[in-house]
Amino acid sequence: MKMITELRRKSQVTIPKGIVTKLKLQEGDKLEIYEQNGEIHIVPVVVYPIGYVESLKEEISRLRRGNR
Repeated sequence: MKMITELRRKSQVTIPKGIVTKLKLQEGDKLEIYEQNGEIHIVPVVVYPIGYVESLKEEISRLRRGNR
């Protein structure tokens, strides 16, 4: 799905409603924005607290060692 949007004051853009609906985006969702080969990419992401990520790493390591 391709649509045209306009760069607004303060470098803001509006994501077209059709894309928001298709991707089930909601107010407050985090989006990663980066440039690659002259193109702008916007990718939805999930952000977790570092403590949660560290505890998951520890749990994965424990499971790999077989220490259930």
